[in-house]
Formats: sequence, C-alpha cells, structure tokens
Amino acid sequence: MSENETNENTTERGFFSKLSNGDFGLAKTFWLYNILVSVVANILMKLVVSIEFLIFVLVAIIAYSIPALIGLWKSASKYNGSKIWSVLAKIWPVFSVISLIFTILLIAASLVRY
Repeated sequence: MSENETNENTTERGFFSKLSNGDFGLAKTFWLYNILVSVVANILMKLVVSIEFLIFVLVAIIAYSIPALIGLWKSASKYNGSKIWSVLAKIWPVFSVISLIFTILLIAASLVRY
C-alpha cells in the first residue's frame, strides 16, 4: 500500500476510528482526548440532578472512554520520541479503567440502597 493510499484511508475514517487507532499522536490524544475530556466528565458528574442524568452521563463516559483509552495505548506504542513518555502514557489507561470500574461499583451500590 502506498503512502497516498494510507493517507486517503486515514482521512476517510471517522473520528472514533482515528481516535481508537491512535492516529492523532500521543500529545493530542493524551491531553485533549483523555485529560481534558476527563475533566469535563468529572464536572458533569458533579452536576448530576437525577439518577437518569447520572446513568446517561456514565454511559456516555464509558462509550467514549473505550476508544479514547485504546487510542491512547496505540498512540503511545507508535510514539517515536523519548520512551519515558510512551511508558507514562500507558499508565493512564490502566488507572482509568480501574477508576471507572470503582465508579460503576459505587454508583451501583448506592442505587441498590434506593
């Protein structure tokens, strides 16, 4: 496959396909698509006014997190700079998944009480 064919295939794919493939580069994937989105998601979780909104936000976070974390892992694997940034970037998805699991369990436990 030529470089032009590869670039054409990359531009034809959608945002989530590019994100989950790690096509945006390590810095952009980490800071914009993981850290910034995580901050916004945490703010939304604090604004919860009903259980329905909480479930909606949680489902949206999970749906977004899957391709974002996979993409971060893949972009870290593709990264050609200092190895330390690649290794540190791969720590984020591990802790994010653990955090997400605990959040789901805490919310599920609080729903059982009601």
